[in-house]
Amino acid sequence: MQTGYPLRLIRLGCWMAVVSLLGSSSLCAQSVEATEGLRIMADRNTGNCVSCHEIPAWKDSTQSANRLTLQGNFGPSLQGVGSRYNKEQLRQWIVDARVIHPNTLMPPYGTTERLNLPARQENLLTQKQIDAVVDTLTTFTQAPVSTKDEKSSEVLTASGLAQLQSATAMNPIGLWIDEGKRKWEKDCNACHALEKVVKAVPNFPKLDASQKLINLEDQILVCRNRNTAAPTASASSQFFSNDDNATLEFSTFLNDAARQLAINIAPPTNPSLATIWKQNLADGERLFKTRMGHMNLSCQQCHDGKVGTSMRAQKITVGHPTGFPAYRISWQGLGSIERRIRACYSGVQAQVPAPQDIRLRQLELYL
Repeated sequence: MQTGYPLRLIRLGCWMAVVSLLGSSSLCAQSVEATEGLRIMADRNTGNCVSCHEIPAWKDSTQSANRLTLQGNFGPSLQGVGSRYNKEQLRQWIVDARVIHPNTLMPPYGTTERLNLPARQENLLTQKQIDAVVDTLTTFTQAPVSTKDEKSSEVLTASGLAQLQSATAMNPIGLWIDEGKRKWEKDCNACHALEKVVKAVPNFPKLDASQKLINLEDQILVCRNRNTAAPTASASSQFFSNDDNATLEFSTFLNDAARQLAINIAPPTNPSLATIWKQNLADGERLFKTRMGHMNLSCQQCHDGKVGTSMRAQKITVGHPTGFPAYRISWQGLGSIERRIRACYSGVQAQVPAPQDIRLRQLELYL
């Protein structure tokens, strides 16, 4: 396995998709699209059902040029649910689907009980909003049409983005690589042999001298902070971040130089350090498999169990940390693996760890 080619352009994230609901549906006898329930189901700030489900009243309504008809297939289609379930059953699916299916991936919209680290204590939907959604679901009575499952491509990337990703001259991340090289030759070459540093890149995350788990950006910050005087005596000893431009420029340059090297993550040879390292690895695995947030999802459920499915415009990919730092269209810039993991916490509406939190490093180590 390789560290991965970092010139990666990632699609507009599903959590950043903008949905505008206009017009009316010709699918149902009544104007289902105009109902409050359908608006809630399509609004990413409330129900956001469209991220995971095909909504029949939304699918075929394309007359409005101002609306994005991007739907996910992370969960089953909602076509026909009005004929398969009565209103009370539909209500229970929305309030807390775990009562019906304990291992469901559907978040509870009407309770916060038994949730791990929810971002807030309020329910996702009010009782009135749940009633509106149930009323809308009861109109979806047309039997579903059997379709062939979508097959994921090798890279799960739209063809235009894949071409841009592979074209060094066109990919915007090349700007960070060039600037990182310039900064390295100016500030680092005198102290560090590039070849030696590049060989160390595949070893991160690893334990530092203080037995703390760090990644490559952390190590870059150590050097930058050591060699840059604080602007004032009261200034913090750490006044750079893992996602500031200079840190990302150095990281991208080094990752690009090491892209042909195999990942070489291994515990230290010292037994006591190996014990600490293995505990961090075990904690990372536990985090990866733990449900959290209002969405009540774990990393594993998406990045192992749902690879190839879609959440709005974005394909769910295997949970590999290769290719970072990466340029995301939704960010309009470069970001680290730390930023991506924190965005996932936000995506499932969980309490987001602070930058450089040990949980972020443990997850990165496990990945």
